[in-house]
Amino acid sequence: MTSVGIDAMYIHTPELYVDTTELATARGEDPKHFTDGIGITKFAIPPANEDQASMAATAAYRLLETYNIPPEEIFRIDTPTESGLDASRALVSDVVGMLEQVYGKGSLSHVLGYEQKFACVSGMERFLDSSAWFAAGWNPRRYALVLVTDIAKYELKSKEEPTQGAAAAALLIGEDPRLVKVIPKAVGSGLRYEQGDFKKPGGRTIALVDTIGKGRSYAAYLSEMKQAWLNFSSAVRSLGLLQLGRDESLVDKIDKAGFHNPHKKMVLSAFASLLIHEWRTLPKWSRIADAIGQEPNRSGTDDVEYYMSKEYNDYRRKFMALPEISEYFDKKINSSLVAPEIVGNCYAASVFVGFDSIFENDRDDLAEKVITLCGYGSGSHALIQATRVSETYREVKSKLDLMNRLARRRKVSIEEYETLHSGTPSPDGQPVLSTPRFTLSKVGRQDTPEEGNREYAFMK
Repeated sequence: MTSVGIDAMYIHTPELYVDTTELATARGEDPKHFTDGIGITKFAIPPANEDQASMAATAAYRLLETYNIPPEEIFRIDTPTESGLDASRALVSDVVGMLEQVYGKGSLSHVLGYEQKFACVSGMERFLDSSAWFAAGWNPRRYALVLVTDIAKYELKSKEEPTQGAAAAALLIGEDPRLVKVIPKAVGSGLRYEQGDFKKPGGRTIALVDTIGKGRSYAAYLSEMKQAWLNFSSAVRSLGLLQLGRDESLVDKIDKAGFHNPHKKMVLSAFASLLIHEWRTLPKWSRIADAIGQEPNRSGTDDVEYYMSKEYNDYRRKFMALPEISEYFDKKINSSLVAPEIVGNCYAASVFVGFDSIFENDRDDLAEKVITLCGYGSGSHALIQATRVSETYREVKSKLDLMNRLARRRKVSIEEYETLHSGTPSPDGQPVLSTPRFTLSKVGRQDTPEEGNREYAFMK
């Protein structure tokens, strides 16, 4: 069977950022609560002339130009996002309009175009759907583009404020990929009805979080990720892909993992919860129980309630503080946390920012290593897929360059950040920090025939 997966990738983030130490000072908080407790030291914020569509188009253009991919080789363009710009028109339409400013009108008229929403997991869903399309032999051209784009925005002075961010991930999907190959059928899904952990009713651009209980969104993430892992484990075992030793679990056989990353603390907690669940029946657990005791009693509580309980959270923190667990985190997931810590939350794109971070920051030789991508979307749905790194991955790794670009961003003052957050600045006359890129130049005014129309320009 021909292998399918990610042939190349480009992550675009806004070139403005907020320093969370300065934000904490302005909010009267201890800076360590933001930088160490939450685990975000900087977060990207788009200027007034950048939005979800322009980020996606910029990422797509730079990817296509880096690898000399002409438009006629693209058949699908997917734009998964949870922060779409219109309740009817798909964001991909604006992206195609921008790209055709460069490549010529009608140059992408042959593509299939999609916008998909399932909170933060939609990027993973479109990545797997596009890969399956190729595996089925249905793609009549060489590539598909998955453009995962989101802006995370919360109320000023809210507890979620330091977990904002923005990014677009452009994934080039094709056969015999240079970066990673999807391992067929090595997938696990967890889907459950969860009404109020996180939502944007009535066209809101700013989410409502934890509306039915303190910590519920956090606990739903842990619970659904565990359920997806159980189904992933069952799938991998049925495929006969590995043999486990007496004191081993599936998680021990995974070389690296990249999680949906609202902030670092949630990823560490999710991975720790998986380890507790996977190891509790193994011989190694007796040593851990001797150090921190047995797990709290969970009788009479469902999974989410248990993960919300003080007793479990205290126990998990003790587990995470063990030196051997810290070393395990460093080996398996810490390289995926480097870029997200200075980009912030970017919803559906966050798992791919972490994915890029593995390639740019991990010290190991990754060829033929297994990397699991663990996506999650509130509502709630978790999705885990195993990939295998291609022998040719260094060709793509050398062109990623996200970390260098993040180092060149401009810090904004808290006053400037709050002005941008308000949405009052006009996109007209805003500075352009780097080119080539697409910028938002005008938005049609409310109660006019042009309401909601968005005009974009290409800046060489």
